Amino acid sequence: MKTQFRKLMMPMAFALVAAIGAFATGNGAHDGTALADRQGFQKVGDSCIPTKTECSTIEVPFLCTDGVNTLYDFNGTSCPDVLYQKMD
Repeated sequence: MKTQFRKLMMPMAFALVAAIGAFATGNGAHDGTALADRQGFQKVGDSCIPTKTECSTIEVPFLCTDGVNTLYDFNGTSCPDVLYQKMD
């Protein structure tokens, strides 16, 4: 009886501990970029011009604009990512 109990319960216990450990230590699909407020940049050709408009990286239905132009996030060399309107 003890042998049957161990054969059944030990693998289940190991699977349970492994699953708990995976959820406790994993950080999901985090890509390293924080969701935050950003200064908007206007894309003009291959250059990025800073504006005084505050935008957000949190996706909402409304793109961030300076009234006319869609604004982008500056990553050090270019402006590849569109920004969104801040929702207070």
